[in-house]
Amino acid sequence: MRSRFSRAWLGAACAAAAFGAAPAAAEPYLAVANGLKCVACHTNPTGGGKRNEFGMTFARTQLAARTVLREEGDTGWNSTVNRWLGIGGDYRGGYFESDPPGPAETSRTSVTKSTVYVEVRAVEDLLTFYFDEQVAPGNSVDREYYALVTPANGKFTVKAGQFFLPFGLRLQDDRAFVRERSGVNFATPDDGIELGLELPKWSAQIASTNGTAGAGSAPGKDQWSLSAAYVEPRWRVGTSVNSIDDPLGDREMLALFAGWRTGPIAWLAELDFIEDEFPGGTSNDVYATLLEGNWQFRKGHNLKVTYEFLDPSDAASEDEQERYSIVWEHAPIQLVQTRVGFRAYNGVPALPFTNRNELFAELHVYF
Repeated sequence: MRSRFSRAWLGAACAAAAFGAAPAAAEPYLAVANGLKCVACHTNPTGGGKRNEFGMTFARTQLAARTVLREEGDTGWNSTVNRWLGIGGDYRGGYFESDPPGPAETSRTSVTKSTVYVEVRAVEDLLTFYFDEQVAPGNSVDREYYALVTPANGKFTVKAGQFFLPFGLRLQDDRAFVRERSGVNFATPDDGIELGLELPKWSAQIASTNGTAGAGSAPGKDQWSLSAAYVEPRWRVGTSVNSIDDPLGDREMLALFAGWRTGPIAWLAELDFIEDEFPGGTSNDVYATLLEGNWQFRKGHNLKVTYEFLDPSDAASEDEQERYSIVWEHAPIQLVQTRVGFRAYNGVPALPFTNRNELFAELHVYF
């Protein structure tokens, strides 16, 4: 099994040399719909987290149904305190209901996540210190903190510290099968170093990290990640590979992903292959997929529809799972978004949790 994934590593490395990483923002469909790379809108070259001045302007003028300004000529908040300091944040909270067959349904109203971002531009256009902290719910959690060096006007990037790994599409929904099963999501940053390349149509990152999801180093454990993509205004394709060496069991992953526009609809697709090897010579293969369509049918309104498939074990039969989602996103004014969605799971009959329905309503405020 390892030889097959070693060949996958070789192929992905060749792709990286020719192309470059996915423009994976927390909402990558926006990059696809507008022909952008995530570095255009985010401080982090691989997307997510604090929005830069262009990202805030885009959110105000292109995403919101209506822009509220105090006076004519006012630009509103643009994430910049001064030329050396920028701050930002995200708040998500609302109502969530889960209804599995058999057991009683559950519901709650809570804060889903609240994060604060700080960007210190120590040497303008060359050296930045970046901090991403989750302040709610529960105790404070360090998500990202690193030094970012961007020589040659950002053509090259060097990131050292704790950061989210470059792998696949950086979806906002961490419970998507491709995010949950790969273990690469907003709950699993890691410590290490990342090297990046940004060209007009190419982007690439390679990272060496501890493989402990931010828990420090561990004897015999390390992780390598590489992601590459070629970006055109109307479409993009990419691949990612990830390898974890662990005394308790190795893991190798390969992701293939793409984005394209057909008229007013922006599509995302990802296919993940995951191989786990355990002590004693046993192994397990996992396959996870995502297909997502986003229709911005009116300014400030987006309809998101997704289909996902998961095979958690190639050795087991009839354990496949599916997830269907439909979500309406509405941005009535700048910095505010509401989301209402329904998700249906179709899984193993003997496991009620894999056959549940979910309903949610969320308020998202960002700055």
